[in-house]
Amino acid sequence: MEQSLIMPPLTSWMPQPTAEPRLRALLARVSAAPQLHARFLNTLSLLEHIGSRKIMATQSGAPGGETLQHLAEEARHAFFFKRQAEAAAGHPLAYGAGEIMAGPQARAYMARLDAFIARGAKGMAAYLYMSLVVELRAIWFYRIYQDVLAAAGRPIRLTGLLAEETRHLQEMGERLAALGEDVEARLPSFTAYEETRFSHLLCGLERAAA
Repeated sequence: MEQSLIMPPLTSWMPQPTAEPRLRALLARVSAAPQLHARFLNTLSLLEHIGSRKIMATQSGAPGGETLQHLAEEARHAFFFKRQAEAAAGHPLAYGAGEIMAGPQARAYMARLDAFIARGAKGMAAYLYMSLVVELRAIWFYRIYQDVLAAAGRPIRLTGLLAEETRHLQEMGERLAALGEDVEARLPSFTAYEETRFSHLLCGLERAAA
């Protein structure tokens, strides 16, 4: 793969300047309260679960091996966070309102982002752009979360999950390039909209933690 196909969007894409300190403060507050942390972990499980379902929904025919692997790994991420959430809570959890944080905002984040990208890209390209944008956010988010967990002495390790998300990111870029997509030109509008949706989600998480 030529580095120019994927590296310029990755190196030029940045979260909102105020997002990281707000996220670190939220994560520090959440990780210090076991029951709240359980709900937060379960929210991450929900988001990964929604992501895996959206992958399946985009496949009108027989999915290829790369797509099946992506689907399996996102489902495993949902299971990973579910297992951690239930360990923190001390009992099984579903995805009910009292078992997650900012449920409406979490569901709206995925649904509205998906709908926005689907208006700008079609078919396989829409699936790939959606995955690419979500992976960008996930890698940024999980790196910060791992820092906070380590500082708090929590035994949760996100190293393997981050490695898989990073590989997904590269694969999405390669597949978009193979479709003839100009990723560098089209990605900014999608990431700009994602910023607005993530801002709503972060606000919802902050209210739930307060």
